[in-house]
Amino acid sequence: MSALDDMPPLPNSIETIDELRTFLWKQHGVTVGEDDPILLVFTMLRVGLDQQERYNERERRALAEAVQAAADTFTRDVDISIKTFKNEAIGDVVRERVEAMNEAARQADRATGKFRKNLLYLSIITAVNLIAVVFNVGLLFAAAR
Repeated sequence: MSALDDMPPLPNSIETIDELRTFLWKQHGVTVGEDDPILLVFTMLRVGLDQQERYNERERRALAEAVQAAADTFTRDVDISIKTFKNEAIGDVVRERVEAMNEAARQADRATGKFRKNLLYLSIITAVNLIAVVFNVGLLFAAAR
């Protein structure tokens, strides 16, 4: 059995070059110099990951704002419709307005479902990117041996 058979546990995250170098030393028993070009790959992947995380956060905020705006508009429209409903006698006009409110509710439900679906896709893309980062770093270290 070699020292490489007892691999240290993978850290939750590696944020700095020094943490990466320390992990590589623990993992492989080899010191990677501070000016080693392989560390450029880590930096490039880290920049890409940071950009993706910022993009995901920006999109999440935009999605939350859009959903909140849709909910506020819907609530306001419902309040207006209820006030109008109270002021009118039950008849054809009321039935048409109730149908319009029901249609607005269905549209809001569809929009909310689509927003959640988009958020799920963003989460999946982020997860795939993280896996790709780990895979690429692993390949680069395997190639560097």
